[in-house]
Amino acid sequence: MALIMNATHQEFDLAQVGRGDCIRVKRAGDTTARNGFITEATATRLRILYCNTQNNASSYLDITAADVAIGVWEIYWTRDFQTVNYECNAPQTGDGA
Repeated sequence: MALIMNATHQEFDLAQVGRGDCIRVKRAGDTTARNGFITEATATRLRILYCNTQNNASSYLDITAADVAIGVWEIYWTRDFQTVNYECNAPQTGDGA
């Protein structure tokens, strides 16, 4: 299921993702992912509460629909741990072989 409803309008599909969902995000180029919960979901932004392992504290992270649409974030999310959804719009690289 697509997380972004329409690439032109760059909005999250709130029927697919919402407050309380578990989420795993990784920024393009990073080697580590962040795991947390969505605490706020709007059409243009997701706010995530995650544990910052560097200082063992809770932190918030905002992810915008515009960034997801252009491939800044790789995202897994679930509501029930039965179905895990995936979204990554990163440009494809390589020769396609």
